[in-house]
Amino acid sequence: IQNSRRVLVYGASGSVGTNAVQLAKHFGAEVTGVCSTSNVELVRSLGADRVIDYTKEKFENDGPSYDIIFDTVGKSPFKACVERLTPTGFYLRAVHMSPLPVVRGLWVNLTSGKKVIGGTSKENAEDLIYLKELIEAGKLRSVIDRNYPLEQASEAHHYVEQGHKIGNVVLIVRQGNRLE
Repeated sequence: IQNSRRVLVYGASGSVGTNAVQLAKHFGAEVTGVCSTSNVELVRSLGADRVIDYTKEKFENDGPSYDIIFDTVGKSPFKACVERLTPTGFYLRAVHMSPLPVVRGLWVNLTSGKKVIGGTSKENAEDLIYLKELIEAGKLRSVIDRNYPLEQASEAHHYVEQGHKIGNVVLIVRQGNRLE
């Protein structure tokens, strides 16, 4: 991400999305977040320049093209995303892609300057240290929806599976009298 790049984060209020909005702003991008009505103000507070409420409008009808479209939840419309990219833009999907989007992505990669990249990335120590430093400097904040004791892990998982959490859900682990 570079200054003056346009980035759209689809799923901007989830655990990956809240961090993606903040990181894109940190690197100087113009950020558009896509989320539901109840999360518009949260996404703005994280630094998004524009917020699209997907319950009221489709980002496909929105004005500018984007250098990066980052789908954090796997629900963005493939064709519309590719069409909204700049000629050398990237469409990133943070979730595992089924065979059809993989084939479509390969076709886009081979026939244009656009790139479709999907799946999860492998973490490395340097990236984690960098994120830790941003957090300690107050440049990246965690958004916590709910806390659950470890004994309620199945309830926490059920809540997350409903697909409407904001930010992260935390499991609290106790070691004797200490929280870990």
